[in-house]
Parts: sequence; structure tokens; C-alpha cells
Amino acid sequence: MMRVFGYLKAHPNGAVIVDPGLPDHDKFKSPQGMDWTEFYPDAKPEEWIGMPAELGRAVRITCYVDADHAHDHLTRRSVTGIILFINNTPIRWISKCQKTVETSTYGSELVAARIAVDLIIKMVHSLRSLGVPIDGPALLLGDNQSVVLNTTVPSSVLKKKHNAVAFHHICKAIAVRICHFVHTPSHENHTDIMTESPGKADLCLSCKVLFRQPAATCSSDRADPII
Repeated sequence: MMRVFGYLKAHPNGAVIVDPGLPDHDKFKSPQGMDWTEFYPDAKPEEWIGMPAELGRAVRITCYVDADHAHDHLTRRSVTGIILFINNTPIRWISKCQKTVETSTYGSELVAARIAVDLIIKMVHSLRSLGVPIDGPALLLGDNQSVVLNTTVPSSVLKKKHNAVAFHHICKAIAVRICHFVHTPSHENHTDIMTESPGKADLCLSCKVLFRQPAATCSSDRADPII
């Protein structure tokens, strides 16, 4: 809380900038056209029956996810960090302890990815219900290479049974093209501010990138006008 109030004191006029510009999903290399029918033969794109006609410009969904393993010193629960964008505007952000105690970093990252997939599905349903067209599958970005590879390659095998539910939930979402799961380097995954306690410089940089703060992030008390 001291960090939160310290940030608010330095940026009393800070604001989330609404940026309708489309993010560049093409720069993230994701596996395309993989055949999941052998593993999920009943996986089909959802039929949107009774939804209003789609109007206006299509939007893109981008979601960053991260987890800090055993962050809570008392219960050793991990912390999930998620930031979800519609186009270049952050819409939802989550920083919350997980409900289970995971014994490995892989387990905590897998649980975080499953929560992120649920959030994407909910957002897709909300947008479809409002008649907003969506440009392609959502882009899910995480910095744990093991989780990304394990859930995006159809032939991969999960040996940890207690993580099987989260594993198959993510895989099936990828199979029906609700989202793509792509690896991103840790220094580009700005959800670190949702899971850890970054230094002042890292916090200001992440806030500048995610919430479009002005260039002088740590000294200015003025924010760019909302578009």
C-alpha cells in the first residue's frame, strides 16, 4: 500500500489513456494451423446464436499473464498477475493470490494461464453480446517457456495429474481458436508489477508502457489527455 500511495502522490493527475489503435499481433510468432482434432475431436468454434449484428471496427484482445511462485510468506500461495487489453487500452487487471498452493513454478504459471483464458472467454462473450466484431483469436502472452510449449504443441504430455484440468482447459481454448498462447521475454512482460515489488524505475517504465504515462514518468505530475 505504501508503494500504491507513493505512486499516486507522484502522479496525482495520472489517467488511463483510451487508445483505439490496433496492436501489432503479427510480430509475435505463434503456431498456426496445428491439428488438434486427434486430441479434442469435439472442439469446434462456438456458434453465436441470437447475438446482435456486428457493427463498427473490429477490435483485438491482448492479455499478459504472469505468476510469482510461493509469493505469500505465510501460506506460500502464488500470486497471479493479469492485464487484459482491448486494442491498446487496458480494460482489466488482476493481482490476486491463487486459491491453491502449487509446488512448482510450472504449476503456478499454469494456474495463472487458466485464469487468463477464463478472462479472455468472458471478454469475448461480452463483446459479442454487444455486437462488437473481434479481429482473430486473442493473443495471450506469458514468459514461462515450459507452460507455453506444453500447451501449444498437440503432442505434448502432462505428467502432473493435479494440473491436468488447467492444462486441458488452456489447450482446448487454443484448439477452438479462442486464443493463441505465445512466449514473450520476461523484460517485456509488464505484469511483473502485478506479481512482485519492482523498483521505482521498473514500476515507472511499466506504467508508462501499459497505461501510457507521459515521458517524465517519475517527476511529472501531469498526464497526457485522454483520447
